[in-house]
Amino acid sequence: MILISVACMLDMWTGIEAAKANSEKIRSKPLRYTVSKIVDYYRLVIFFVLIDVLGLCFPWYNLPYGAIIGTVGVLCVEGFSVIENLRRKKSHAAEVAVMAAKIVECLSPDEAKKIIKAIKEEDNK
Repeated sequence: MILISVACMLDMWTGIEAAKANSEKIRSKPLRYTVSKIVDYYRLVIFFVLIDVLGLCFPWYNLPYGAIIGTVGVLCVEGFSVIENLRRKKSHAAEVAVMAAKIVECLSPDEAKKIIKAIKEEDNK
């Protein structure tokens, strides 16, 4: 629950920063929307916890898999939202996620080295 709250607050923070960078008016609606979103996410995770409670009936169900999966899903959604806000702000931090994804998708070490070399060259400029 703490992770979900922190992720939503980070999303709101980056959204406000993006709005400031684009000279958009800041309103109180984002805070109300964030609180509503946190409550909705809590409902979703509580549902997954109910699945975990049912899982206690089985001897092989030894971890809260439902809560973990639900929380990871929420964190991924909020992470993508933060990245979108950083793109709106035209921050270079958004490019880091794209580059990391390209490196992970490489099929061979040589491809990864080429991408890393391109990053270093871009950084030296």
